[in-house]
Amino acid sequence: MELRKSYFADQRKDDLHEIGQPRPRSDSPGHVTGKTAYFADRNFPGILHLKMVRSPHHHARIRSIDTSEAQMHPGVVKILTAKDVPHNVYTILILIQIGPEDETVLADGKVRWKGEAVVAVLAETERAAQEAAAKVKVDYEVLPAVFDMEEALKPGAPVVNEYHGRNYYLYDSGECRKVRFGDVEAGFAGADHVLEQTYQSSPIEHAPTETTGCIVAPEGNDRFTCYTNTQAMFFTLDNASIILQMPGNRLH
Repeated sequence: MELRKSYFADQRKDDLHEIGQPRPRSDSPGHVTGKTAYFADRNFPGILHLKMVRSPHHHARIRSIDTSEAQMHPGVVKILTAKDVPHNVYTILILIQIGPEDETVLADGKVRWKGEAVVAVLAETERAAQEAAAKVKVDYEVLPAVFDMEEALKPGAPVVNEYHGRNYYLYDSGECRKVRFGDVEAGFAGADHVLEQTYQSSPIEHAPTETTGCIVAPEGNDRFTCYTNTQAMFFTLDNASIILQMPGNRLH
Protein backbone atom coordinates (compact mmCIF):
# COMPACT_ATOMS: atom_id res chain seq x y z
CA MET A 1 0.00 0.00 0.00
CA GLU A 2 1.34 3.44 -0.92
CA LEU A 3 0.20 6.56 0.91
CA ARG A 4 -0.55 9.60 -1.25
CA LYS A 5 1.49 12.18 0.61
CA SER A 6 0.48 14.97 -1.74
CA TYR A 7 -3.11 14.69 -0.55
CA PHE A 8 -2.04 15.55 3.01
CA ALA A 9 0.79 17.90 2.03
CA ASP A 10 -0.54 20.81 4.06
CA GLN A 11 -1.37 18.66 7.09
CA ARG A 12 1.68 16.51 7.72
CA LYS A 13 5.36 16.75 8.48
CA ASP A 14 7.81 14.16 7.25
CA ASP A 15 10.35 14.55 10.03
CA LEU A 16 8.43 12.27 12.42
CA HIS A 17 9.28 8.64 13.07
CA GLU A 18 5.78 7.21 13.53
CA ILE A 19 3.04 9.86 13.59
CA GLY A 20 2.12 10.87 10.06
CA GLN A 21 4.11 8.02 8.53
CA PRO A 22 2.64 5.05 6.65
CA ARG A 23 3.06 1.96 8.80
CA PRO A 24 1.75 -1.58 8.24
CA ARG A 25 -0.68 -2.84 10.87
CA SER A 26 1.13 -5.04 13.35
CA ASP A 27 -1.77 -7.52 13.51
CA SER A 28 -2.31 -7.94 9.75
CA PRO A 29 -0.01 -10.99 9.26
CA GLY A 30 -1.94 -12.94 11.89
CA HIS A 31 -5.28 -12.09 10.30
CA VAL A 32 -4.31 -13.24 6.80
CA THR A 33 -2.42 -16.37 7.89
CA GLY A 34 -5.07 -17.74 10.24
CA LYS A 35 -2.94 -17.34 13.37
CA THR A 36 -5.08 -14.69 15.06
CA ALA A 37 -7.17 -16.06 17.93
CA TYR A 38 -10.74 -14.86 17.51
CA PHE A 39 -13.50 -14.90 20.08
CA ALA A 40 -15.11 -17.98 18.51
CA ASP A 41 -11.83 -19.87 18.97
CA ARG A 42 -12.18 -19.81 22.77
CA ASN A 43 -13.09 -23.13 24.30
CA PHE A 44 -13.76 -24.21 27.87
CA PRO A 45 -14.24 -27.65 29.45
CA GLY A 46 -17.88 -28.69 29.24
CA ILE A 47 -18.97 -25.70 27.17
CA LEU A 48 -22.16 -26.22 25.18
CA HIS A 49 -22.81 -24.97 21.66
CA LEU A 50 -26.00 -23.20 20.60
CA LYS A 51 -27.56 -22.93 17.17
CA MET A 52 -30.68 -20.97 16.38
CA VAL A 53 -33.48 -22.07 14.07
CA ARG A 54 -34.39 -18.83 12.32
CA SER A 55 -37.41 -17.70 10.37
CA PRO A 56 -37.21 -17.89 6.56
CA HIS A 57 -40.13 -15.43 6.35
CA HIS A 58 -40.41 -11.67 6.91
CA HIS A 59 -43.76 -11.92 8.70
CA ALA A 60 -45.57 -15.12 9.61
CA ARG A 61 -47.67 -16.80 12.27
CA ILE A 62 -46.13 -19.87 13.89
CA ARG A 63 -48.65 -22.69 13.59
CA SER A 64 -46.58 -25.41 15.22
CA ILE A 65 -43.04 -26.38 16.20
CA ASP A 66 -41.94 -30.03 16.07
CA THR A 67 -38.65 -30.74 17.85
CA SER A 68 -39.15 -34.49 18.36
CA GLU A 69 -36.64 -35.60 15.73
CA ALA A 70 -34.10 -33.00 16.81
CA GLN A 71 -34.42 -34.10 20.46
CA MET A 72 -33.26 -37.59 19.48
CA HIS A 73 -30.13 -36.38 17.68
CA PRO A 74 -26.90 -37.55 19.38
CA GLY A 75 -25.27 -34.87 21.51
CA VAL A 76 -28.36 -32.70 21.99
CA VAL A 77 -28.70 -31.43 25.57
CA LYS A 78 -31.67 -29.07 25.43
CA ILE A 79 -34.05 -27.49 22.93
CA LEU A 80 -35.74 -24.22 23.87
CA THR A 81 -38.75 -22.40 22.45
CA ALA A 82 -40.49 -19.23 23.64
CA LYS A 83 -42.45 -21.09 26.33
CA ASP A 84 -39.17 -22.15 27.95
CA VAL A 85 -37.88 -18.59 28.40
CA PRO A 86 -39.09 -17.11 31.73
CA HIS A 87 -38.69 -13.48 30.64
CA ASN A 88 -39.01 -13.55 26.87
CA VAL A 89 -38.91 -9.81 26.10
CA TYR A 90 -36.00 -7.42 26.28
CA THR A 91 -34.41 -4.28 24.94
CA ILE A 92 -30.67 -4.20 24.38
CA LEU A 93 -30.43 -0.71 25.87
CA ILE A 94 -32.29 -1.52 29.08
CA LEU A 95 -29.34 -0.34 31.20
CA ILE A 96 -29.68 3.22 29.97
CA GLN A 97 -33.47 3.05 29.82
CA ILE A 98 -33.79 3.64 26.08
CA GLY A 99 -36.99 2.09 24.80
CA PRO A 100 -39.36 -0.47 26.32
CA GLU A 101 -38.85 -4.23 26.40
CA ASP A 102 -40.53 -4.98 23.09
CA GLU A 103 -38.27 -7.56 21.43
CA THR A 104 -38.64 -11.29 21.97
CA VAL A 105 -35.70 -13.53 22.82
CA LEU A 106 -37.37 -16.36 20.88
CA ALA A 107 -40.33 -15.66 18.59
CA ASP A 108 -43.61 -16.18 20.42
CA GLY A 109 -46.58 -16.99 18.21
CA LYS A 110 -45.29 -15.10 15.18
CA VAL A 111 -42.12 -13.88 13.50
CA ARG A 112 -41.62 -10.24 12.55
CA TRP A 113 -38.49 -10.34 10.43
CA LYS A 114 -36.57 -12.78 8.28
CA GLY A 115 -33.89 -14.39 10.42
CA GLU A 116 -35.69 -13.96 13.75
CA ALA A 117 -34.74 -16.68 16.25
CA VAL A 118 -37.51 -19.23 16.81
CA VAL A 119 -35.84 -22.26 18.43
CA ALA A 120 -32.54 -22.59 20.31
CA VAL A 121 -30.70 -25.92 20.14
CA LEU A 122 -28.02 -26.70 22.74
CA ALA A 123 -25.62 -29.56 22.10
CA GLU A 124 -22.24 -30.89 23.15
CA THR A 125 -20.61 -29.95 19.85
CA GLU A 126 -21.20 -27.26 17.25
CA ARG A 127 -21.80 -29.88 14.57
CA ALA A 128 -24.40 -31.71 16.67
CA ALA A 129 -26.22 -28.44 17.35
CA GLN A 130 -26.22 -27.53 13.67
CA GLU A 131 -27.42 -30.95 12.52
CA ALA A 132 -30.16 -31.06 15.15
CA ALA A 133 -31.32 -27.55 14.28
CA ALA A 134 -31.80 -28.71 10.69
CA LYS A 135 -34.24 -31.36 11.97
CA VAL A 136 -36.56 -28.89 13.71
CA LYS A 137 -39.83 -28.49 11.81
CA VAL A 138 -41.69 -25.18 12.03
CA ASP A 139 -45.03 -24.70 10.28
CA TYR A 140 -45.67 -21.07 9.28
CA GLU A 141 -48.65 -19.15 7.99
CA VAL A 142 -47.11 -16.40 5.89
CA LEU A 143 -48.56 -12.93 6.56
CA PRO A 144 -48.35 -9.65 4.60
CA ALA A 145 -45.16 -7.73 5.34
CA VAL A 146 -43.73 -4.25 4.88
CA PHE A 147 -40.27 -3.56 3.52
CA ASP A 148 -39.69 0.20 3.67
CA MET A 149 -40.63 3.13 5.88
CA GLU A 150 -43.00 4.81 3.43
CA GLU A 151 -44.93 1.60 2.96
CA ALA A 152 -45.02 0.95 6.72
CA LEU A 153 -46.55 4.38 7.46
CA LYS A 154 -49.48 3.97 5.07
CA PRO A 155 -52.96 3.50 6.60
CA GLY A 156 -53.80 -0.18 6.91
CA ALA A 157 -50.19 -1.34 6.60
CA PRO A 158 -49.38 -4.60 8.42
CA VAL A 159 -48.21 -3.77 11.95
CA VAL A 160 -44.78 -5.26 12.60
CA ASN A 161 -44.88 -5.18 16.40
CA GLU A 162 -48.26 -5.21 18.15
CA TYR A 163 -46.61 -3.90 21.31
CA HIS A 164 -46.85 -0.38 19.87
CA GLY A 165 -49.97 -0.92 17.75
CA ARG A 166 -48.35 1.00 14.89
CA ASN A 167 -45.17 1.00 12.85
CA TYR A 168 -43.51 3.94 14.56
CA TYR A 169 -42.57 4.69 18.13
CA LEU A 170 -42.51 8.09 19.80
CA TYR A 171 -39.92 8.60 22.52
CA ASP A 172 -42.28 10.81 24.49
CA SER A 173 -41.31 9.87 28.04
CA GLY A 174 -38.16 9.73 30.14
CA GLU A 175 -36.77 6.93 28.01
CA CYS A 176 -34.51 9.21 25.98
CA ARG A 177 -32.56 12.39 26.20
CA LYS A 178 -34.19 15.31 24.44
CA VAL A 179 -32.04 18.09 23.07
CA ARG A 180 -33.95 21.12 21.85
CA PHE A 181 -32.39 24.37 20.67
CA GLY A 182 -32.78 26.78 17.78
CA ASP A 183 -35.75 27.28 15.47
CA VAL A 184 -35.78 24.75 12.65
CA GLU A 185 -38.78 26.23 10.85
CA ALA A 186 -37.25 29.72 10.91
CA GLY A 187 -34.04 28.28 9.55
CA PHE A 188 -35.82 26.79 6.55
CA ALA A 189 -37.88 29.93 6.00
CA GLY A 190 -34.77 32.11 5.86
CA ALA A 191 -32.63 29.74 3.79
CA ASP A 192 -31.53 30.78 0.30
CA HIS A 193 -32.10 27.24 -0.97
CA VAL A 194 -33.92 24.23 0.44
CA LEU A 195 -33.03 20.84 -1.03
CA GLU A 196 -35.34 17.91 -0.35
CA GLN A 197 -34.22 14.34 -0.96
CA THR A 198 -34.61 10.89 0.54
CA TYR A 199 -31.40 9.49 2.01
CA GLN A 200 -30.56 6.03 3.25
CA SER A 201 -27.72 5.01 5.52
CA SER A 202 -26.66 1.87 7.30
CA PRO A 203 -27.72 1.45 10.95
CA ILE A 204 -24.09 1.59 12.02
CA GLU A 205 -21.33 3.54 10.34
CA HIS A 206 -18.69 0.87 10.76
CA ALA A 207 -18.39 -2.54 12.35
CA PRO A 208 -15.68 -5.16 12.86
CA THR A 209 -15.67 -8.24 10.66
CA GLU A 210 -15.81 -10.42 13.78
CA THR A 211 -19.24 -10.63 15.39
CA THR A 212 -19.38 -9.82 19.08
CA GLY A 213 -20.06 -12.33 21.83
CA CYS A 214 -19.73 -13.09 25.51
CA ILE A 215 -18.81 -16.21 27.50
CA VAL A 216 -19.24 -16.28 31.28
CA ALA A 217 -17.11 -19.04 32.83
CA PRO A 218 -17.02 -20.11 36.51
CA GLU A 219 -13.78 -19.64 38.43
CA GLY A 220 -14.61 -22.14 41.16
CA ASN A 221 -14.75 -19.61 44.02
CA ASP A 222 -18.35 -18.48 43.47
CA ARG A 223 -17.09 -15.89 41.01
CA PHE A 224 -17.28 -15.81 37.24
CA THR A 225 -15.07 -14.39 34.51
CA CYS A 226 -16.73 -12.63 31.61
CA TYR A 227 -14.88 -13.05 28.30
CA THR A 228 -16.04 -10.67 25.59
CA ASN A 229 -14.76 -8.99 22.45
CA THR A 230 -17.02 -5.95 22.66
CA GLN A 231 -15.68 -2.46 23.24
CA ALA A 232 -18.27 -1.86 25.98
CA MET A 233 -16.91 -4.27 28.57
CA PHE A 234 -18.65 -2.76 31.60
CA PHE A 235 -21.94 -2.57 29.70
CA THR A 236 -21.49 -6.27 28.92
CA LEU A 237 -20.74 -7.06 32.57
CA ASP A 238 -23.89 -5.29 33.70
CA ASN A 239 -26.00 -7.11 31.11
CA ALA A 240 -24.50 -10.45 32.16
CA SER A 241 -25.39 -9.61 35.75
CA ILE A 242 -29.03 -9.00 34.75
CA ILE A 243 -29.29 -12.13 32.59
CA LEU A 244 -27.65 -14.42 35.18
CA GLN A 245 -29.48 -12.74 38.07
CA MET A 246 -26.36 -12.38 40.16
CA PRO A 247 -24.67 -9.36 41.76
CA GLY A 248 -22.06 -7.63 39.65
CA ASN A 249 -19.32 -8.15 42.26
CA ARG A 250 -19.32 -11.85 41.38
CA LEU A 251 -18.40 -11.05 37.78
CA HIS A 252 -15.18 -9.68 36.42
